[in-house]
Amino acid sequence: MGSSASKASRTAGNATKRKYPTRIPPASQTQQAPPPPQPPTGPTVHPKPQATTEKTEAITSDAFDPQLAASLRSLGPVQPNPTQSNSSTFAPPTTSATSAPIFPSAAANPALQVLQARSDLAARAEKEFEALGRKGFPGREFLDVVQIRQVLMMRDERGMRSDEIEGRLGLKPGVVERLGKRGLVSDVGAMEAGKESGAALG
Repeated sequence: MGSSASKASRTAGNATKRKYPTRIPPASQTQQAPPPPQPPTGPTVHPKPQATTEKTEAITSDAFDPQLAASLRSLGPVQPNPTQSNSSTFAPPTTSATSAPIFPSAAANPALQVLQARSDLAARAEKEFEALGRKGFPGREFLDVVQIRQVLMMRDERGMRSDEIEGRLGLKPGVVERLGKRGLVSDVGAMEAGKESGAALG
């Protein structure tokens, strides 16, 4: 068993050493004669163009193509693109009310809505940070990871009430409730410690 590459290397190792040439062969043997030139393809004689001012039988038969005529009829009249020339006489067609725009409006564009919401949240967080510690400050609403972990430890491990946690950490009323019920959001470090202590007891 094993890969074919290992088998090949084994057989190569058992073979006799390779012999390399000891002298350079003469130049006349290694160089080959250049290939003979290829004759040019295509016509070599070009007929003189025959210009005429009259419509001949050849011109009429050349211009008559039933398939081309059928295709042109199926296409119908051409609608030219509007031009930006001041001397243009083209009147652009009126747009119907049923035609939808190519791109959604700024109010209906999901990507722009996400960016706008992100900008609004950043502005609110900045405003809250500036008002932090001032008289009449209602409490923090935007928390960082460390503060969320503190809230979860106080609520889940110590069994503190939401209003008590909010008062102790200076949070706006209702912030702890927005984290969800117990068990919905939890501290991973506390869960790992609980598993380790449970394994040590068992």
